[in-house]
Amino acid sequence: LPKSAHMATSQARICASAIVELMQHRMPDPSPVFANTCYSYVDEKQAMHVANVYRYDDAKKIMVSAEGGGVSLKPSELEGQYASAWATNIWSDVLT
Repeated sequence: LPKSAHMATSQARICASAIVELMQHRMPDPSPVFANTCYSYVDEKQAMHVANVYRYDDAKKIMVSAEGGGVSLKPSELEGQYASAWATNIWSDVLT
């Protein structure tokens, strides 16, 4: 799995959810899905992204890439706006 703040918060949410389920004597989700998105600015206003989804492969006993990811075709100002909003949200999740 990638080493990123988004991945870390995805893992933390799934872990917290599993703990809550176990404390209520219920089984946690046996097939959690992890999401990851990373943005990179190419100049002051334009950015690009890469996103991926990961699922646990029971046969391989590892997390594997699943359908649902994507990569920007080219940098854009709209992606720059998305990157700014993403950063605000991830920092809020991580720091509060």
